[in-house]
Amino acid sequence: MALGERLSALLCGGAVVLLDGDLGAGKTRFAQGVARGLGLTGIVTSPTFNLVLEYPVETGDGSLAGTPAPSLCPNPTVPCPPAKEPSPVSVLRHFDLYRLEQADQLDDLDYFALIEEPDAVSLVEWGSKFASQLPLDYILVHLKVDETDPNKRFLELSAEGDCSQELLGRFARSEGMQPTERGGQYD
Repeated sequence: MALGERLSALLCGGAVVLLDGDLGAGKTRFAQGVARGLGLTGIVTSPTFNLVLEYPVETGDGSLAGTPAPSLCPNPTVPCPPAKEPSPVSVLRHFDLYRLEQADQLDDLDYFALIEEPDAVSLVEWGSKFASQLPLDYILVHLKVDETDPNKRFLELSAEGDCSQELLGRFARSEGMQPTERGGQYD
């Protein structure tokens, strides 16, 4: 949860974070950390049966203006779809694609329109389930339970797209992580 909270400090509106891993690996727990880091104080649960849950992000004064972190967001010279400037976050969307059986069911959720909204951060559990339907720009967090200690998790972070690669690089440097020989991936 703490790593998700720290990652949230770098997320701007329009960010998409895919969460993958076996059942019980900690995807929802990671999402709870991101939510806490964005200032949400309510309970964040798995959207398994709802498919998507939406949480308004409020500022300290109770308004819904969002809380951008422009000094930490990706460099504005890197094209970051859908906007080139860091955007404030006014909503956290938490998706769970586990129960979907076919990629065309994403249309029923209005998935692509929702993840492209410039004021939303989208967390997508089972996000790479439909490999042919991945967004162009995203961070992938793959969680794995340690085989020798079920209370321990391994995370592998990677990014696709210029904006997310820049953001992940900043996050990795702030965490003291080094890229693996797979390039652009961090363990």
